Amino acid sequence: MNEEKKIFKWYMISTVSGKEDNVAESLKNKINATGMNDFFKDIKIFKMPHLSNKELEKKTKGEEYTVKYVNIYKGYIFLNMSMTDEAWYLVRNTQYVTGLIGSSGKGAKPTPVSRVDFQNMIEQEKRLQEKFDAGDIETAFKEGTIVQVIEGPFIGETGAIVKSDDIKQKAFVNIEQYGRYVPTEFEYKVLKICG
Repeated sequence: MNEEKKIFKWYMISTVSGKEDNVAESLKNKINATGMNDFFKDIKIFKMPHLSNKELEKKTKGEEYTVKYVNIYKGYIFLNMSMTDEAWYLVRNTQYVTGLIGSSGKGAKPTPVSRVDFQNMIEQEKRLQEKFDAGDIETAFKEGTIVQVIEGPFIGETGAIVKSDDIKQKAFVNIEQYGRYVPTEFEYKVLKICG
């Protein structure tokens, strides 16, 4: 097949959720092993920065923390490919691939993702990264979070946060005193998230 005949478009591949990176790796290996590099241009997984509650707590307290990147579209990866029978077969028969979006089965080829939709996904990924870089991250010490006091006169006490202030690094926690819950103010550094 000559180069002029190949039309590359983005396709949305449905995978087992949590196995997106495995599918991307398997596809790269299969494409190289079968010599079908001419039919595939790129594999894309849209990711955004994410902090677990534990890492968020570390960041809030000014400690070292680890950023994990998670798939924005869980259970999907995107392939820029020339949709031939051989290429389609290779993708469909890759471990953890559950289908191609826009394919009704019965031999019908899937429909590609429109340029506009794909560009919007790229913009969304960029916005989420910029928001994260600007420090616009939800605090770990949000209302309703159960925390334990790790220092001071209330050490060992647990309670729910009723109000928090990220700027002052303080939270009001409902602590049981004399048989009733009293909102008590603590600095973030003396609180530990339970669970």
